[in-house]
Amino acid sequence: MKKSFTSHSPSSDHYYIGPREMKLPKFEFEYPPSSYGLVVSSTKNSNKTELISDSSSESLLPPLIYFKIKEKKLQQEQDEKCVLVGNTLHQMPKKIIKPKISYQPDIFPLKALKKKIVKQKFNGIYFEDERYSSDPEFQLNYANLRTYYNSINISNNLYVQPMINSYKAYIGKGNNGQLVQWILKRRWWWSIVDKEKEQVNFLWQQLRNNSYIESIPESNQEILQQQFNNQEQNLIIQDIQYSHLLPNQLSFQLQKMRKKVGKNSKIISYDQALKFSQTLRLFEVNGNSKLHNHIQNNTHLGSKKNLFYNMKRYYEQQGLNVFDFLPQTYHIKNKEDLQNFVQQNHNQSIWIVKPAELTNRGHGIHIFQTINEVQQYLRSIHHHKNGAQKTFIVQKYIENPLLYNQRKFDIRCYILFTSVNGQHKGYWYKDGYIRTSSQEFSLMNLSNKLIHLTNDAVQKYSEDYGRFEKGNKVSFEEFNNFLPIDFYQTIYIQMRNIALDQFKATYGKLDPNRKENSFELFGLDFMIDDKFKVWLIETNTNPCLECSGPLLTKLIPQLIEDLFKLVLDPLYPPPQFYNSKKFIYDSFENKFELIFDSSMLDVPLKFTQNLIDEQ
Repeated sequence: MKKSFTSHSPSSDHYYIGPREMKLPKFEFEYPPSSYGLVVSSTKNSNKTELISDSSSESLLPPLIYFKIKEKKLQQEQDEKCVLVGNTLHQMPKKIIKPKISYQPDIFPLKALKKKIVKQKFNGIYFEDERYSSDPEFQLNYANLRTYYNSINISNNLYVQPMINSYKAYIGKGNNGQLVQWILKRRWWWSIVDKEKEQVNFLWQQLRNNSYIESIPESNQEILQQQFNNQEQNLIIQDIQYSHLLPNQLSFQLQKMRKKVGKNSKIISYDQALKFSQTLRLFEVNGNSKLHNHIQNNTHLGSKKNLFYNMKRYYEQQGLNVFDFLPQTYHIKNKEDLQNFVQQNHNQSIWIVKPAELTNRGHGIHIFQTINEVQQYLRSIHHHKNGAQKTFIVQKYIENPLLYNQRKFDIRCYILFTSVNGQHKGYWYKDGYIRTSSQEFSLMNLSNKLIHLTNDAVQKYSEDYGRFEKGNKVSFEEFNNFLPIDFYQTIYIQMRNIALDQFKATYGKLDPNRKENSFELFGLDFMIDDKFKVWLIETNTNPCLECSGPLLTKLIPQLIEDLFKLVLDPLYPPPQFYNSKKFIYDSFENKFELIFDSSMLDVPLKFTQNLIDEQ
């Protein structure tokens, strides 16, 4: 076999390329015209290659090496125009660059514009501190919140200055204490503890804690006496969401203030608050400040016998008969009282007998058909669990009650007494509910409590509980639709007026030492006869807060929230905050309504009647 070879001599005219070297590109190369020296020139269908002159230094290289170098350069140029996708290079498409023609004026890019902005100190509409958000909406909402707190406190001749950033509370067990805890925990500046309740800022429990109340200082401020003219008394306050929580004179002043602009339209400083009262007290809230959910002598309304005596004396002073508002009532303390009761009532009537003190929720209640049955029951000596001898309230049973679908019912309402800075106020809650019995009304079976007592503590044991109404509860709106008359224009007004009479009747007896900060929520029970006349049955401390049924699941939390917004938050406001995430409510709506104020001129003088304060 003939060995292939290649001549590399530049002097020879031709040289032979063996078969192994014939792997040349199949396309033609074009060389620049200025080439000199020896280069290879090949033609199609020819295995011979001619040498021509070429002046480049690469032309002196062997042809195969020359082509490989040339090919490598071309490949590098192509690679620079490719994109690597995975392990493969892809040729980039050619782009045709067109000139951009714009008929708009030049606009700086956003980043460049931001760099040119010089940040200046924000002169807030209401707050100038740089820590506050400069957002006008935040400034307005925060100014409104501060104005609300200050307005409530000014109504009690007080300006609150917090000295600490957080407060401690103790919430007792029972009567839905978990709900109270949940509502309080929404206030991020409060913490709940489970011990050392005597040292907390706020104590909430079912029964009054006398030692805690004794530790609350007595107020040395005089009771405000506000002067009203006829124009202010009849003035309709507009644009103030919480005007119904304030005395008329203060609401009138706030309405005039709101017509101003900027900071002058709000109450956000002590100097601004002084414009409303020159005797305003600066109250510094610290770790020793205390508030209790019960007041001294709360049994002057919560005790059945004390309620009867207080209302009797008040109505007598007004020239009215107490038995036009309460059913005919007798307090039986001993055999002499029992004998007088028997002598005065010869007619056969149905009577209901209740313990005169230390009971609620239907405990110890009996219904008797005749006087003889009452006499026989009361001749025996009865004692409370603490060993004290019981006394009894005997009331004439309402034999002609208004019925709801053939069943007996009563109405639960709420009132709130507050003693803040020694100023006494009474509030009526605008919402309440109807409590129905589970069985049809009948006087033939007086021993069946499921017919005659509407308390949840009694009705929850009935097999028909919740059968007719969810939770045996009816709202005021549903009841109004049921009645042939307007509930709000007749029954509702009578209940509200009787609630006001209770505050007036016990003025000077509730919280006699005028403690700095305490309050009491009362539950009122009314009945309606078939002539739509309202009767006050009793008033209870520690009213039931259990959410039995969908109606109370909405009403009870709202009641507690409104109570805290009115009493707790103004006295213990949140520390200063600087962003909108700290707001816990954006509305000052409240269903409590101020109906009694110790600064009103028509409040009677303190009564001197001595009644026993029980618990």
